[in-house]
Amino acid sequence: MKLGSACLQCRSGKRKCDKAAVGTACEQCKKRGLQCSSLQREASTTALFPSPQNVRSNQSSSLPPAKVVEELIDLYICYIHDKPHSLFHEPSLRQAARDGTLHHGVLFGIAGLSARFSSNLELRSQGHAFANQARAFVQTNLEAICLENVQAFILVGNVCLAESNPDSESLYFVIANRMAQLLQLSKEDPVDGEVSREVKRRVWWSLYLIDRWASAGLGLPRHFYNGGLAPRLPMDEVMFSQLSVTGAKDMNNWQPGIWSHMISLVEIFGHIQDLNHELVDQTHWDENSIESRVLSLAERLAKFEDELPPAMVYTIENLDFHIRRGIGRTFVALHLGYHHYCTLLYYQYLDQRRPPTPNTRVFAQRCKHHATEYCELIRTSNQLGGAEALYNIVGHMTVVSSSVLLHTLLLGDDHELPMARHRLESNFEFLVKLREIWPSVDIMMKRLIAFQDACLRTAQNDTHRFDKWMVKFLLQHVLALDEKDSTTTPSPSTLPIGPVEDERLLERSRVTESIIRAPYVTM
Repeated sequence: MKLGSACLQCRSGKRKCDKAAVGTACEQCKKRGLQCSSLQREASTTALFPSPQNVRSNQSSSLPPAKVVEELIDLYICYIHDKPHSLFHEPSLRQAARDGTLHHGVLFGIAGLSARFSSNLELRSQGHAFANQARAFVQTNLEAICLENVQAFILVGNVCLAESNPDSESLYFVIANRMAQLLQLSKEDPVDGEVSREVKRRVWWSLYLIDRWASAGLGLPRHFYNGGLAPRLPMDEVMFSQLSVTGAKDMNNWQPGIWSHMISLVEIFGHIQDLNHELVDQTHWDENSIESRVLSLAERLAKFEDELPPAMVYTIENLDFHIRRGIGRTFVALHLGYHHYCTLLYYQYLDQRRPPTPNTRVFAQRCKHHATEYCELIRTSNQLGGAEALYNIVGHMTVVSSSVLLHTLLLGDDHELPMARHRLESNFEFLVKLREIWPSVDIMMKRLIAFQDACLRTAQNDTHRFDKWMVKFLLQHVLALDEKDSTTTPSPSTLPIGPVEDERLLERSRVTESIIRAPYVTM
């Protein structure tokens, strides 16, 4: 098989690669500060497909000690489980680990994700080795179609996301998706106990959520479509965790959980993605039609919020309640997603070239409102134990929130500036913390630098122009952001641009520059 000559980063970003020699980074990656796959191409070529005999012979001897496994599972449950995915019944997972029966792909996948959270430097340094063992195991057992392999492939896909390897991430998720279909996880099996049924539901819905996010991240078509056969929504997380390992076959007191609300939200997210892609593909914008679709999606989001059970509405009291139940981080994940999706829906109205409509200003204010609420929720949750949002994709959502704050700092009214500056600084303090855990967040942060540079190279009113480059910034979160071509065809808006207030913009840009480049000055 002929290996591609371009590095993974250039291939993912659809850039021309200068085909660096093995052991050296290409110029495109050097320019963007990316970790070029050419540096590791020779080693990874041999490591990608390890000998099945070696994998089998090393499985038992390479397992971490029982106490280490217990710590890694604790960290996984704490910071990742029920946030970007929900794959396990916690008591069953812990029991399998104690018994030594935990699927090795699952064990090493969990370890590859959770070791980064350990306070033990030696254990933290083994994260890459754990991840490599997870990869080796699932590749060797590719044709074993079982639930455990679906879970393992999802975990390894998340490892690839953490390592800024979007092509492999996508492949692992697609394999997990196809295995889930072959296993017919969307159908209830009458012989299953309630624990098995609920685990299958959660794995299936996790793949649904992953499909919405991962396909958008690479700009690829989705595999899940609405209207097909789907299982019941996930049950209450605490109730599920309290089921015994064997589990009853029937439950009469079923209640929807936080994840059931996440699924309802991510379904709306798919429609927001579709709208944004359609806008940039159109040569002429029908403002009445666009506004009608935005209002329809806005009504769905408002209906979602209005119909939340009282305990699921975001308040400090409810946050404290869910922290005490042990699901504060999952509760925060739900509301971060809500504000992020709302921000994306209204983002197009930050484009000041848009023709005015009765709702233009209202929608722009809503975008700013949700970006601000997102920032405040990140700040509050990270001040409280048991509520921190420290999973990988939060980095991208925080960058999108920050770009709205950047808009306010560059173009907002004077009275808006102090709070916008404070919130942007708060976001970046959080991003720096997140980058220490997930190095891939650095690419997300550099996307915001590229975003600001594009804003400053354009006329004041052309800032935040809604075009294909903007959609790539908002949705394609795993790809490096190229410099914006100022010669590209403008958006369908045709309003004339007023005079640029050069001095005012220059003065404000110094403020934004000092905030978003500060983490790189001190590195």
